Amino acid sequence: MSLRNLQILTAVARKGSFAAAADYLGLTQSAISLQIKNLEEEFGVQLFERSGRSPKLNANGRLAVERAEEILALYEGVKAELIPSDRIGGVLTLGVVPTVLTGPLPSVLGRLRKEHEKLHVRLVSGLSADLFRKVEDGELDAALTTEPPFAAAPQYEWRAYDQESFFIAAPKGTDVSDTEGLFERFAFVRFDKTAWAGAMVDRQLMAQNISPREVMEIDSLEAVLRLVEEGLGIAVIPLNRKRLIEADNHFSLTSFGTPPLTRRVGMYQKRHHVRQVLTELVLDELSRECSLE
Repeated sequence: MSLRNLQILTAVARKGSFAAAADYLGLTQSAISLQIKNLEEEFGVQLFERSGRSPKLNANGRLAVERAEEILALYEGVKAELIPSDRIGGVLTLGVVPTVLTGPLPSVLGRLRKEHEKLHVRLVSGLSADLFRKVEDGELDAALTTEPPFAAAPQYEWRAYDQESFFIAAPKGTDVSDTEGLFERFAFVRFDKTAWAGAMVDRQLMAQNISPREVMEIDSLEAVLRLVEEGLGIAVIPLNRKRLIEADNHFSLTSFGTPPLTRRVGMYQKRHHVRQVLTELVLDELSRECSLE
């Protein structure tokens, strides 16, 4: 049994088919099939049901994938622990939700780059749910996201480093400051309701028996704020402490929710992986930066 075969098995499980796993790993589908067959012969059991159009993991296969992920995580953890502290470098692929890019991250990365010249960071922007999937698929080393509305799988972890409060943003100079009055007076520019932040806002609106007059729905907080600035309505947005100071200069802000609604921001990653030294360095610096704000 080789680590490569275990990687192939987990790739098939994640991608859902031999063909998709082959594309992801840069192999032929026949090579994937052969390695899976070798694993089955070595284990002495079938791992897939092959009665349908596409092979599906059976109970043995699901157990094998679970154990394979544990073995691969341990292997990656050993490699991470053996990296000398004076060899901080390489490429770190980091997922980020858009609000993180307007928070403490740029200054943290700038400071780390000065201290560790061999460190290169590739940022991938997206919504939290998409970034979670990319971490689990191995496309990202880690992701800076909002807190998930579910418990992470045992081989993954999410750790908070900051908290953001939600505010109703209205055009500057608005003389109404209560939630009901604002929603009665203005149309609602909604942030994507399928995003975790959008779902949190929806639940709070329902709890307060508020039925907003929606004018449009957008998946970008920056675009939402631009529309509010142009007088098209109000929006409910999460703001970190740095962004709150900036937004207060352009909008009339009212705390949203009873009690005030907040969300935590943190890092999602495997518990053990080859670039954990780098991700922990970023997380430590973010925690330090946010505690000083």
